Formats: sequence, C-alpha cells, structure tokens
Amino acid sequence: MTTASLAVGGNAPVLCRETALLAWGLELPGMPSHIRYRTDRRAAVGRGPLPTLYGNPESAKRLWEERARERPWPLPLGFPDAKHLGFPAAAAVPLYLPHLDLTLPLEPFDEAFVDTVPRLSFAEGLVFADAVLARRPGLKVTRTLDDLRRLCAAMDNRAAQARLNQVLDLASGASESVGESLSRALMWELGFEMPRLQVWITKDGRRIARVDYYWDQIRLVGEFDGLQKYLRSQKLSGKSASQVVVEEKRREDEIRSTGERVARWVWADLLEPARFAAILHRAGVPRRTTGRAVWR
Repeated sequence: MTTASLAVGGNAPVLCRETALLAWGLELPGMPSHIRYRTDRRAAVGRGPLPTLYGNPESAKRLWEERARERPWPLPLGFPDAKHLGFPAAAAVPLYLPHLDLTLPLEPFDEAFVDTVPRLSFAEGLVFADAVLARRPGLKVTRTLDDLRRLCAAMDNRAAQARLNQVLDLASGASESVGESLSRALMWELGFEMPRLQVWITKDGRRIARVDYYWDQIRLVGEFDGLQKYLRSQKLSGKSASQVVVEEKRREDEIRSTGERVARWVWADLLEPARFAAILHRAGVPRRTTGRAVWR
C-alpha cells in the first residue's frame, strides 16, 4: 500500500535497493524497514517518518479493532520512506504490477543487486542470492552464478565487493525457500560444517525421500519445517494439515529405518540462533575448521 501510494499521487519515484529487489520478485526473511527510492535532490536524502494513511486515524483504529477481535493485529500504518541519491529516472525499468494496476519505475535488477546485498546482513544477502540462482516462482529476471560473479568483479567498492563475494561463495540454487537459505546462513555464521542439499535417501534400491540437508560423515538428515506446508496444505496438495502431519511422520520413520538420524527445526528456532545452534550441536553436527568468518 505504501509503495503504491507513491505512484497514485503523481509521477512515481524510482524504487531502489531492497524495495526494488522485492518488486523484482525476491523475498526477505523479515519485513523491510523502509520503502526505498531515488531522489536527485541531495537535500532530500534521508529517512522520513511513517506516512499517514488515514484521514481519521482514531476512527480507522476503532474500525480495525472491531474487525480484528478474533485475530488482533496492529493497525497497519505503512512503511516510512528512505530517499537515496542518484540514478537517472530515464534509465529506470517500468514494471507493471497487475494486483495494483500500477506501473512502477524500478532500478534495473543488476544495479539494485550489487548496491543492496553488501549493505544487508550476510543471512539476508544469501537469501537474495539463493533465490536468484534457484529461479524461484515470481522472479522476473534470470541470472546465473557466473552472471552474478561478473557483476561483483565490476564493482568499484572493494569492501562491498568482498562482502558480496562471501555471499556468492555460499549461494546455491538448490535452496528451495527463504527458510532453507536462512538456515544455511546461520549454520555458516555459527561455525558448523555445511551439509549437502536436496539429497535423496534410498532404501532397498529405491528413493524414499529427498531431504533438505545431509551430513554424510555423521549420517544426519536436516529438515527445515516451514509452516506453509501445513497452513496452506489444502491449496498446495489438496490434503488437510492433519494428513500432512501423518505423512511427514511416516516419511521420517522410513528415513530412520535406513539408519539415518533426523534433526528438525522450525522458523522460531531460526529467530533464536542460540537455540538453533543447540539443535545442531545435540545432533552432532561438527564445527567447521576452515572458511572465512562473515561480516556482522
């Protein structure tokens, strides 16, 4: 709503950084902090306050609370904006968003990617890079790892270039969701050995399960359980949440019957890195002895 409001009142500004990448079809592991766009006025650069989306905020709040009694949410106030200097509007890429019936000008994907990823946390940067390489649904561009390496090599800022290189060293198109990418980023930041991705477990010569992570040396399967498979099970597979739970239990039992061990975690564990580290430690995941540290 906030982004769309920029276009309704007149000429829309050029969306940049995280906002542009989200419009290009990438995802972040959390909510963005600001709507980011370009300005050609140096005096206008900086962050603005929350916008006023309601003519009468008190009335809107009462109405919202009445309709949200069973599942209360805070009144959505939109996002504050952040204006960044530069980038000519004439070079922007127009992107039509059908669900808003608006065309918004975006910073070109390559410029937004190299300008944004080094400014993010390592985990957020890896989530973006994995999504590009995995060509996830909704992504409006196609880039290979070689393409991203070339963009990185052309950067003038050596510190930012080094940060982006660290992300690309670990990036993989085999990571199938934001949660899977975030899990790997935390494994690396916490100093654990990295697993293989999307590994088939076999039994009696037949494939029984493709698992998210696998540590060969300790015969450990790692599984990230995103809630979407349960909350949206009817839409995704035509099965109820309870059916999906039963099938997951049977699948895990069959994996364990081969002699493999299984460690599972959910989104809440990723939000508390110490808790996630404890899960991996209890499962016996060894600590990494090589590899560079990441930025903080």
